[in-house]
Amino acid sequence: MKLNRRDFLKIGAASGAALSMTPSLLCAMELEEGGKDVSVGTNWGKGKNRQAIPTTCLQCNIEDGLLAYVEDGRLVKIEGNPKHPGTRGKICAKGQAGINTVYSPDRILYPLKRVGARGEGKWKRITWDEALDEIAGKIKETIARDPNEVMFHYGRDRTSGYTKRFMQAIGSATMGSHTSICESSKKIGMEPTWGPDIETPDFENTKYILNFGSNIYEAAYFHNTYIQRLIDGRVKNGAKLVTFDVRLSNTAGKSDEWLPIFPGTDGVVALAMANIIMQKGLANTTFINKWTNVTADQLKEYLAKYTPEMAEKESGVPAKDIRRIAIEFAKATPMCTTYTYRGPAMHLNGSYNEKCTMLLNIIVGNIDKKGGYCLPRGMGWSNPAPKPPKPAKQSILSNPPEYPLAGHHVSHHIAHGILEGRQKLSVYIWYMHNPCYANPDAGTWDTLLKDTEKMPFTVAIDGFISESSDLADIILPDSSYMQRHDSESMPSALLPWVGARVPVVKNIGEQREVKDMLRDLAQRIGPEVGKYFELTPEQFLEHQMNSVPGLKEKGGLSFIREHGVFPVYGPEAKPEFETYKKELMKDSEGNFICPDTKCATSLTEHEEYNGISLNCPMHKKVVGTKIGDKAYTGFNTPSKRLHVHVEAWEEYGFKPMPYYFPIPEHEEIKAGKGNKLVMTTYKINTHVQSRTSACKWLSEIHHNNPMLINPRTAAERAIKEGDLVRVTSKIGYLVTKAHVTEGIHPKVVAISTHSGHWKYGPVSRAKKDMPTPYGQADADVSKNLWWDDIGVHPNRIIPISTDPIGGSQAWMDTVVSVEKAKATDKYGDIKVNLEAAKKAYHDTLGYATKKQGGSIAGDINQAIRL
Repeated sequence: MKLNRRDFLKIGAASGAALSMTPSLLCAMELEEGGKDVSVGTNWGKGKNRQAIPTTCLQCNIEDGLLAYVEDGRLVKIEGNPKHPGTRGKICAKGQAGINTVYSPDRILYPLKRVGARGEGKWKRITWDEALDEIAGKIKETIARDPNEVMFHYGRDRTSGYTKRFMQAIGSATMGSHTSICESSKKIGMEPTWGPDIETPDFENTKYILNFGSNIYEAAYFHNTYIQRLIDGRVKNGAKLVTFDVRLSNTAGKSDEWLPIFPGTDGVVALAMANIIMQKGLANTTFINKWTNVTADQLKEYLAKYTPEMAEKESGVPAKDIRRIAIEFAKATPMCTTYTYRGPAMHLNGSYNEKCTMLLNIIVGNIDKKGGYCLPRGMGWSNPAPKPPKPAKQSILSNPPEYPLAGHHVSHHIAHGILEGRQKLSVYIWYMHNPCYANPDAGTWDTLLKDTEKMPFTVAIDGFISESSDLADIILPDSSYMQRHDSESMPSALLPWVGARVPVVKNIGEQREVKDMLRDLAQRIGPEVGKYFELTPEQFLEHQMNSVPGLKEKGGLSFIREHGVFPVYGPEAKPEFETYKKELMKDSEGNFICPDTKCATSLTEHEEYNGISLNCPMHKKVVGTKIGDKAYTGFNTPSKRLHVHVEAWEEYGFKPMPYYFPIPEHEEIKAGKGNKLVMTTYKINTHVQSRTSACKWLSEIHHNNPMLINPRTAAERAIKEGDLVRVTSKIGYLVTKAHVTEGIHPKVVAISTHSGHWKYGPVSRAKKDMPTPYGQADADVSKNLWWDDIGVHPNRIIPISTDPIGGSQAWMDTVVSVEKAKATDKYGDIKVNLEAAKKAYHDTLGYATKKQGGSIAGDINQAIRL
């Protein structure tokens, strides 16, 4: 019997039982924190020595703890680090496929210089000296004129401030990130309320979870660590999971209840629930009065207008369900929590949505309690001196004045800003970013990067010839995350930790890690820049690890190399709760003193925000809050209490309270007028943005992305399963395949964002015979790659639409028409109108603040105040 790879995959599940007694699986015992690892030290059947090297993942941004197994200098297996308090020895498919990231045939191994026109695909191999001398010369020439003409734009940075250090050393403030296309409205919705930009729910001990638009089981932030604890909570505590989502995600499908919700209406449902909790006397009024900057009576009066009936009209969620779920949630307190991520946040009203859902936790008083909605935990370090000064002037590209509250950049606007002359650039460097693929209105980025007048000199620090680096003048081959030095600490668990990323194998070809590149560049630019980069990347990391309290005494970086994480907790370790209630000490005269032990200055009292704040004369800021006869460190806010009312929002013409406004373009769809639909995007568990498409194991699992459409909606358009359809937005159209499913809201279609590459290499583009002149061959790919459908990328027809408060791209708001494809349409066709895209950009600027009064639907400038 001849068995090909496709048939093998089809019968793989049935064959699984036959493998259940193999030695490797017998070793796969349940892990214990601080316990034995899952693999034995020898490779079964080969007798080779296998070394386990602890390190930290970077396939996505969650930084899971890993054990990288190396034989004869080659990475052969990746598992979770059982000593890691977040990962607990388990990793996802992306983490295991890190081997593919290192050895992908899509990777480039040498510095390349363009020899044809941008985008023509003509390159020549050059030496590192040639590449770095040219780049350093361009930077040196530019900073002598205006340092801000040099821009550094990163996607997945994780260099612990190294890239920012480089830019400050040359005097430039012109930096961009990917946060505005990822989650910045969630951050801005949270930060002014309690300080941090993320929450860490205690899923393990909770009894009730309200999940607004997040796919915890598959692709949420910290999904690997969270799903372990969520399953613990559901099995051990019988925790109920209720999901509001437009799509039947893996999480929605495994929830006790899935409530299909109209896009962008999460906030009004949360406010209606909050109203019911207040009206039924289920709120923790003591907590509200003590720990927030409003009173329970004020809050009750404010929320009264948000009725379940109003929320039903906006969201489609039945009023009776809103009432019932609100009461269930409140009665579970303090062992209840909400969770959100991109679903509610990536809308025109995203920051408000986040603030509204957060309010549910505040009014039931579950903040930082066991089983509740907890503050994030983390550990810090210091970077070595000398440290460069901040740049002398700001950059309008990094800090556009229309978005004064968006503290995490509005980087998806950069292309239009440069094309319209808002700021001149002479050198544009991007790192671990693919703006021509990852951004909305991606065609405008093509136009920009091909424009040699607007972008005279461009450099891509990239492991691949991507859609963007294909338009660069020079490509510097970036090493993989298995070949670099970085410190890491993420709030993936309630036990804080610090770890590191260390090389586990040598670089292939002439790849170099980005810190080594920037250090070399700095020294070539001159001693005034180079003096900040005397340490090697390893020495830089060693300094950071030695500065972590308690780690130097354990051996610093040597301890991390051995264990992968600090501290190493045992199974008896328990998290601390209500961390905001750390009491301040008094001096001999009975005055409260500064919690900074190096200061210990007597504090002064002053009334504000319905309470008493304690100010330190030395630090010149509030360091505590007084409640009764005691004082506490409180939250990281101006008053040290939770800011339900945010003054800064009001100063710029926005509502200072949790608030809902309908998205103007959705009103006709919601009312059932016309034939338009809302298109949303989503992620699946085997991919992140663009880079993982080069991993053959992951792309074999998921390589295409049909459009999800509800059967009723499809029938109205005579669309059947697998039909070619044309999806048209205000800036263009694409042609893809339909997948008809009950798992999508009838007024919504959805397309995932991982597929449809037109650059990269043989794995991403499913071309097994594609040559790899600047990379490495892979016989497995050239012989066994069997799929040919790579999907269609939706971002090119998604117009720019920006939350005026948080600065996020409103990915979930795109209005489209859907019809059967025309006779001349072909699968994968994409056509974009750049003039229409430009108009959409200017339209969204119309929603932004005008310092003391922007406008959304004619209402946002009517600021309310309790």
